[in-house]
Amino acid sequence: MGRKILYKRFLLTALTLLCASLVWATEVAPRVSSSAPQCSDFLQKLGKKPAALIFLGCKPAMDAQIHTLLASYKTKGSEAAQIERYLIRHTRMLPLHRVCCIWENRNSPEHDNGSGQLGSHTEFNYRVSMGTNENLISHRKDWAKIDWFYVSVELALELP
Repeated sequence: MGRKILYKRFLLTALTLLCASLVWATEVAPRVSSSAPQCSDFLQKLGKKPAALIFLGCKPAMDAQIHTLLASYKTKGSEAAQIERYLIRHTRMLPLHRVCCIWENRNSPEHDNGSGQLGSHTEFNYRVSMGTNENLISHRKDWAKIDWFYVSVELALELP
């Protein structure tokens, strides 16, 4: 008789676990996965997009060995100083400086390559950086001569 009771308990436990797994798969799992970040115009989504920034797209990327989502933007050289000031004020990005043949964020031990941080009302934090392609412009007053400045907003999908 003892074996029959143990067997019935085993079957009842196995059946309970099976039912719980089915509930998880149909009810809970879809809600959990839908809260995962999706590629999008992050600045627009957060209500932090200056009008002079043009959204180019978003794609999965890698930063070192960490999976990220990378949203790309551009702005005219004539608007770059305004965008730089906005990003410095709202993300604490460091000012751009000239290195060799490009303008980029200044490196600093306190900042991640001079990039800024933009938090959201969720657990996600976005890294913001700005720069140019190669050019011959070496003075800020001549930024309007640079066709495009580029802004990247990167969201890490995993912890380092």
